[in-house]
Amino acid sequence: MGINAVDFEDFAPNSDSHYSALQSTLAHRFSHGLYFQGAYTYSKSIDDVSTASVAFVTRVNDQTDPRASRGLSDFDRRHRFVASSVYQLPFFSSSHGVAKAALSGWETSPVVTLQSGSPFTVFDPAGGAAYNLASSSSTAEFAPGFNCANALSTGSITSRVNNHNWVNPAAYTSDPLAPVGTPGTVEASVYGNTPRNCIIGPHQRSLDLTMGKTFQLTEQQNLRFRADFFNLFNHPSFANPVPAVVGASGGSAAVTSVVGTPRLIQFSLKYSF
Repeated sequence: MGINAVDFEDFAPNSDSHYSALQSTLAHRFSHGLYFQGAYTYSKSIDDVSTASVAFVTRVNDQTDPRASRGLSDFDRRHRFVASSVYQLPFFSSSHGVAKAALSGWETSPVVTLQSGSPFTVFDPAGGAAYNLASSSSTAEFAPGFNCANALSTGSITSRVNNHNWVNPAAYTSDPLAPVGTPGTVEASVYGNTPRNCIIGPHQRSLDLTMGKTFQLTEQQNLRFRADFFNLFNHPSFANPVPAVVGASGGSAAVTSVVGTPRLIQFSLKYSF
């Protein structure tokens, strides 16, 4: 008599996340065609996995312990401020003829965005070797006297980008070796003590501007012209270092790319009838 083997596979929600925030909005309509709105958010998001992947293969350090990966969410932004306004320009409003038709009635709408950088994890590619887990990712080990607050390199964003290291290499050392006789390990490096998403990357800021005017052709026909300037001042917003690796095997946390777009200008014309 044969025995049929049955395999069972279970996917359970064994990860969690917490988000808390202070949100404030200020809006006011001024005289002479000016409207302003500003929004500020002070927030903190914590989890052990920030993606939709299976948690067991996306955690850092001990893959079986969610607490080992607990830290700031990948998308955490501590501060975010967005201000926008709509202003109907008063110039040439009292003119007549062609000057009034062409130069009056213009409207401008700037949008300013300022936000903190997002967090990232510093890894040691030689770490975690004691556990023979090919899928494991070990965080780096802080050198004595260093922590999340003082591990950054010094200077302005530009200088840190030019120095090709967002963190101070001296702030890290080799991951420790497994203690002699530790069950389930070989004589190699274990996990580092730096938390997941411990370092904050470059902050971002941008200014977008829209200018437009509606030309009234007849009682039922008009022509709407619009010019959009994205990232008006062409200010670069730098991305986090990828990869960010340190330790005895070398590596760096160099910022090599940007997020968003360089200055982009587009024009549009809309005819309504």
